[in-house]
Order: sequence, then C-alpha cells, then structure tokens
Amino acid sequence: MTDCQKESIRLNRYMAMCGVAARRKVEEYISAGRVSINGETVNEPGRQVCKEDVVVFDSKILSPVELTYLIYHKPKGILCAVEDSREQTVIDILPTSMDHLRLFPVGRLDRESEGLIILTNDGMFSQDLIHPRNGITKTYEVELRKPLEEPRLIEWANGVVVEDRLLKPISVRRLGYKPLQCCFEVVLGEGIKREIRLMARALDNDVRKLMRRRIGKLELRNLKSGEYLSVSKDDLWAYIKNGKKKKKKANSIYRLKYDT
Repeated sequence: MTDCQKESIRLNRYMAMCGVAARRKVEEYISAGRVSINGETVNEPGRQVCKEDVVVFDSKILSPVELTYLIYHKPKGILCAVEDSREQTVIDILPTSMDHLRLFPVGRLDRESEGLIILTNDGMFSQDLIHPRNGITKTYEVELRKPLEEPRLIEWANGVVVEDRLLKPISVRRLGYKPLQCCFEVVLGEGIKREIRLMARALDNDVRKLMRRRIGKLELRNLKSGEYLSVSKDDLWAYIKNGKKKKKKANSIYRLKYDT
C-alpha cells in the first residue's frame, strides 16, 4: 500500500471538509461533472483524494479550511442563505475576515423571522444536525395576529391539513405571560419550509412575529439580534444535547453591523 493510499480520503468527504456543502449535496456536484482532480473530471463520490492532489470545484481550487462553528442570532429582514442577487444574507453581514472560511447556515429560517441559527463550514456536522435520525427539535416563540380560542389551539396541537399534507407540531402551548392570547411556544421536528406560517393560515390566522428560541437544548438566551458566539464543535454538541458546554471558560460575544 502506497503512502497516498494510507492517507487518502473519499472525494465527497474531502469536499465537505473544505466547506463546500454537506456530503449529499457534494455528491450532486460531483455527479454533475463540476469537480476535477489533477485536471481530470471526476464523477465518482468515492474517488480517493491524496494530500498531493489538486481538487477543483467550479474553477476554484479547494483546500481544507479551519472548521468554524457560530451560534448566531439572525435579525429579521436578513436572508438565511449564502448568497442572493437582491437580498442581504447572513453571510453578507459577517466580517470580511471570515470570507475564506466559506460559512453557510445549517437549515433555514425565513427572512421575516429572527432568532437562533448555526453557521458553519463543516458539511458533516450540518448533515448530522439536520438528519431526522438525531431527533433535534427546534423551539419557536410565535405571536399571531389574532387571539386563538381553545378549540383552535386543540386543532393546532392535533395537526392541520395544508395542501393534502398533515402538519403537526411536536407540541404547542400558550404563553400565559403574554397578553391577548396571541403568543405560543411551538416545537417542531424535521419541519418543512415556512411550516408555522402555513399552520397559522390553516387556522384562519397569521403570524405577526416568529422567533426561534432553541435548537435541541441550545438556547438563544442573552444573545442579541446580530450577535454571535464562536464555539468548538464539542461545546456546540454539548449545548444542543445537554444545554451546557463541557468547559467553563466563557465565549466572547461579537456584534455584527448590518443595514436595516
């Protein structure tokens, strides 16, 4: 066995380590012929990559980057995407010193919503976090435009049908400390795009304000809109699974400037 064979890794994993995307998405790029190794177009995700190899994706040479994990309070009005031709994204408002890290948001949170998201360049971590087998829930604080009577709340808890599909939260409860019977805590599992807004409309209501408060047991807490924490992967998993990190050392909070 050569030294290259001993130290090589699969192409899809290598690209995920370079922060391109999660492995499943990377495999689509490879199958589409967008990747080459040493000038040769490659279509097999399992192709082995050695440290001497030059891997190119869409005319850009790839190299592993420092894996980064940010706990971020996304402001309302900012798009949860890497890039957009018309809208300001969560990546646009990061410091330019982070451009080389090729960060991306894990999952989605629509433009008009705010709250907790995770930014990373670790495709494998992203895949693990969003995979249904891990059962990571997301908790939201929702303010509706109109009060919701008890029968409607029971209907919501049992699930509502939208376009022949049953949308059912893991749980929904009224927040008693909020006025007018308009505010609720909603817990979702895997979820679909704009699920809470779709459920609200099925209940003849609409969402006035939506904030994600938790991912697993990781809480937004004192992180203000536009602020982020940089943490280690181990600490981030500890927050998500246990609500606290392993080490006691405090993390620094960083404030981002952005156009509103």
